[in-house]
Amino acid sequence: MTLRAFILFMLLATIICWSAFLIIIFKTNPYETGALGFIFFYASLFLSLIGTLTVAGIFVRMIILKRDDFISRRVAASFRQGAFLAAVAVAGLYLMSRGLLTWWNVLFFVAGVSLLEFFFISIKRLK
Repeated sequence: MTLRAFILFMLLATIICWSAFLIIIFKTNPYETGALGFIFFYASLFLSLIGTLTVAGIFVRMIILKRDDFISRRVAASFRQGAFLAAVAVAGLYLMSRGLLTWWNVLFFVAGVSLLEFFFISIKRLK
């Protein structure tokens, strides 16, 4: 798959996910929905954020950074970091909805994601 095809596919999937998220926002009553409504809410938000952050990360790496690196590595890093950031955002939103979000929870999330990213970077350098 070429980079252009990947970006177009990712943009299309992201638009679909954002559309699903907006439909859930406007058509679901949070006081009447069960657990399935909240699962759809968080899942559609997570997938929407992954797509948006991945495409933004690819453009930042291609336009601003312009490093001499393989395109597949840039795309993989963008997807991985987009997934990490989306997970932190959705987990933070979930904890906020439960009244459990504190500054040290955010600190633990950021530290955990940073350690996980450093782990992936160190594995890449070992190869």
